[in-house]
Amino acid sequence: MAHFTTVNSSQNMFGLQSVGLSSQESTHTPSQHKQTMGDYVLNANALNEIKNSQSESDSFETWNAEQLAEYISKQGLAEYSKYIIQHKISGKLAPLLSESDLKEMGIRCIGDRLRFRMIVENLKRKSRVIDRSRCLWEGKERVFFSDTTAAFCTCFGFCPVDPSTYRLMSNYIKVKKVKPLRLGPLRLCCCNEYTTNNVDLTYLTNVDVIGVPASCCESILCCAPGKDIVDIEIRGVGGDAFYHKVVLREGEGDQVAFLILNGVEQSQRMDRE
Repeated sequence: MAHFTTVNSSQNMFGLQSVGLSSQESTHTPSQHKQTMGDYVLNANALNEIKNSQSESDSFETWNAEQLAEYISKQGLAEYSKYIIQHKISGKLAPLLSESDLKEMGIRCIGDRLRFRMIVENLKRKSRVIDRSRCLWEGKERVFFSDTTAAFCTCFGFCPVDPSTYRLMSNYIKVKKVKPLRLGPLRLCCCNEYTTNNVDLTYLTNVDVIGVPASCCESILCCAPGKDIVDIEIRGVGGDAFYHKVVLREGEGDQVAFLILNGVEQSQRMDRE
C-alpha cells in the first residue's frame, strides 16, 4: 500500500520567458551535442567564457572593499580605487550605489560613473548565470527494489537495464535516458543514443512525493527499501498540466522536493531583481 506525502508548494506564474525547455525531449547521437543551461542555450565558446569568469564573479558579493577596489582598478578605473576603500564599499554594497552616491564619493566624470555601474552590473549578470548553471543535486533512477530482483530481471547481469540519470539545476531538471547498443552485458563504444528531457520549472505548481514500499517478500528476505516517486506538476502557458516523475530510493524524495522548490524560488527572486 503506497503512502502519499504532499510537500508544501506555491503557484509560480510570473510570465517569465524561456527558450522552450518545458517538457521538451531531444534525442541525440554522438554527432549531436548541445549544452543547455536554464533559460540559456549556449555554444561551447560561451560556456567556456562563463566558466573562466567564475572565479572573479561567483562570489563578488563577498568581496571586501580592498578586493573590489583591486578589480575596479583592473577594469581601467584605478584612480577611484582609493574612494572605494575610503568609503568601505564592499561587493555586497556596490550594486546599491546610486548616481548621486558615486558623485559624492568623488567620481565626478559622468562617463566613469557609467563605466563603474556597468562593471558592477556585468558582475551581477555573470553571477546570475553561474548560479543558474550550478548543479543542486544529481541522482540516478531506482529501477529495482533489491539486488536480488535486479539479478533475476537482468538474467544475472547478462541483459542489464540502464537507469535514467537526473541533474537538478536552479530552474530546470535534466532527465537523461540512455539507450546504449549492447552485446550481452558489454556496452559498445559506438552507436549509443540517449534522450534528454529538460523540464523547465518556471511554471512549477506542485511537487508531491509518493512512497512505494517493496513487496513483503523483498522486504523480509532482502531487507529491500522502498521507492520515492517525486511527482512534478508543471502548468503550461495554455493552462494544461504536465507531469514528470523522478524515481528514487526511499528517503531521498523529500530532500529532492525541497531542493526543487527552494531552487525555483531563488531563481525567480533573481529574475525579479
